[in-house]
Amino acid sequence: MDSPFMNSRCAHWQAPFEDLLRTVQGSGSHGQLLDIRDALRPILRPDRPLVMLCPHADDGAITAACLLHEYAVRRGLPVVEVLVFAGERNVAAPWLNDKKKVSVREAEFRLECNVLGAEAVCWDLDAYRNLGYQPSPADIDKIVEWFVARKPGALIIPPATDAHLAHRMTRALAAIGLVGAGLTDTLVLTGWTPWGPLPRPNAYFTYDGEAERTKEWAIHCHASQVLLTDYTEFCSHLGRAYAALAREWAEGHSLSGRAHRTEDRFVGVELFQVETYDPARAEANPSDPIQLALGMLHNCTAAGDRVAATV
Repeated sequence: MDSPFMNSRCAHWQAPFEDLLRTVQGSGSHGQLLDIRDALRPILRPDRPLVMLCPHADDGAITAACLLHEYAVRRGLPVVEVLVFAGERNVAAPWLNDKKKVSVREAEFRLECNVLGAEAVCWDLDAYRNLGYQPSPADIDKIVEWFVARKPGALIIPPATDAHLAHRMTRALAAIGLVGAGLTDTLVLTGWTPWGPLPRPNAYFTYDGEAERTKEWAIHCHASQVLLTDYTEFCSHLGRAYAALAREWAEGHSLSGRAHRTEDRFVGVELFQVETYDPARAEANPSDPIQLALGMLHNCTAAGDRVAATV
């Protein structure tokens, strides 16, 4: 089909322009921001927890502390934080040996989970000390068996564009868990991290001043990291900026309806990206393991069930 530009006597039209314009076609419309609570309502149950995969001990507090606390404490639903890589690197305590440093980070992680009301799980994967965070066969078995047993109703993971390799590997391990357990109905949420902003956020969670203070407390549980980089003020400013910008991003989608009710008055926003299988995105970005996994589960459900049955 001829381009409308070619039919309009465009003085500067060049044939390559059609290819440039085609890159936007099929990339999706300008979507509305979804209140993440609406998406989670039919998903989370006592037997289908909200699970956050944390590449490092402090990632849960930074990314989604307010959301995790809301569901664990205020709503009384099961929330699980999984520490994927427990290790000794980047612990601001040179007087400790490596074994003690690992203990410190795990203790900080468990303290944060206590603050947020979440269950703490430490995978202690061999991948932490392997080149490129490559998992061992034992790691793969541990992850798939855990997904089969716990069956996350919703799963929060880092972005595919994250600059930190451990974060990108965590996303790949999440994909392996979903496919290995044949979980076709798990809601996959990508959460913001300092190492990789969300490329296309489409969901928000508003939080009030009390929740913001809980987030600050959760971040301060990680003393070995706060001494290096204090994310408390950074996250506060970011959450408030997101609250101000969310309506603009969504072209008029309003968050004020909740703010006008005293019990839901909010000061900040945590942003998420609800992941759905998109063949165009999978083809355009074959490096995203979650799109590949969703494609496998979407098109090969029977195969996924067979894999899960062998575990």
